[in-house]
Amino acid sequence: MENDVIGLVETLFFKKIMLYNDLLHYFKEERESLININLDKLWKISKEKEKACSEIISTRQEIMSAVGSKEDHQSFNLNRIMECIPGKYKTDFQKLYLRILKLKGEIEVLRIQNMTVIDDSLDFMDEIISIITGETESRIIYNDKCRFSKSGPNLFLNREI
Repeated sequence: MENDVIGLVETLFFKKIMLYNDLLHYFKEERESLININLDKLWKISKEKEKACSEIISTRQEIMSAVGSKEDHQSFNLNRIMECIPGKYKTDFQKLYLRILKLKGEIEVLRIQNMTVIDDSLDFMDEIISIITGETESRIIYNDKCRFSKSGPNLFLNREI
């Protein structure tokens, strides 16, 4: 790889790190909004997350173009890009690469936690609606993980994926 290509790829790695930082921030805000039941802010955050994700995809395509990769952007893997980096630049790129992996891991943890909050909230509301409508008697049982087991088979509310 030429020095100008290395510089461009490094800049794109930094851009990707900034975008993942933004996305991590949005997931933290989303968690706070879920807890506070701030629906207006949740809609705003959802749009910001979509924008950040599309910019991440765009940056991924820019990295692939810079290194001359013919892969599909969905099968893109930073490991393959790291293999193309000359030895004298590997250390610097390794730090950037590890930072990206760390951010992606933190984002995944928050994403799963936020989905759990949403699912638990919907389950709770479904239980309340079941009780109010008389569809089932309340038999809320908490398990060893301080989660309740739903008493009835009726689902009035459901999270769309």
